[in-house]
Amino acid sequence: MIDLIFSPIDEAALLASAGTPSCGAVLCFSGTVRNHHKGRSVLRLAYEAYEAMAVKQLQLLVAECCQKWPSIEKVQIVHRLGEIEVGVSSVFLTVASPHRQEAFAALQFLLDRLKQDVPIWKKEFYADGDSGWIHPTE
Repeated sequence: MIDLIFSPIDEAALLASAGTPSCGAVLCFSGTVRNHHKGRSVLRLAYEAYEAMAVKQLQLLVAECCQKWPSIEKVQIVHRLGEIEVGVSSVFLTVASPHRQEAFAALQFLLDRLKQDVPIWKKEFYADGDSGWIHPTE
């Protein structure tokens, strides 16, 4: 399941549907908006995406992940778009696998490659009234 949404991420629903009976490892990652970046006070973020391409890239990423770790049975990736306040989840991933080693490796791979390859852009709004676009890997 891959989704780009403008509403809050329903983490409870994603967790409830994350596993399968054969999976002993169900991992999740919630990327939340923090209140600082490089010494500056952050009030909120805004995410924009080339949505059609982002979904396609996410699908390719999940396929690559499942090829690298064939034991992965289920992956969910939901990313928020629009303005998001401090403390709120902007991205939520789940990975289910029979064993934890593959699940941890796959989750790290998915998150790193999402930030590197998927056309989703982040803008930070600072307490001093300034704002700026930030590279996703920062």
